[in-house]
Amino acid sequence: MAKGSNKAEEPVQELYEEVESAPEQLEEEIRLTAYYLWESKGRGDGSDVEDWLTAEELVKD
Repeated sequence: MAKGSNKAEEPVQELYEEVESAPEQLEEEIRLTAYYLWESKGRGDGSDVEDWLTAEELVKD
């Protein structure tokens, strides 16, 4: 690291790059929950909307 560089700013920048906004976190949690619902039902076709809506209810409660 170069002399005189500001070490304190680097971790802060990395932290901001890794943090998702609340809506993005919520959507990701819903997405994963819907995926696990679909997977638990045998990965059949045609239940994507139902799984998404169920996942929304589960996550938001």
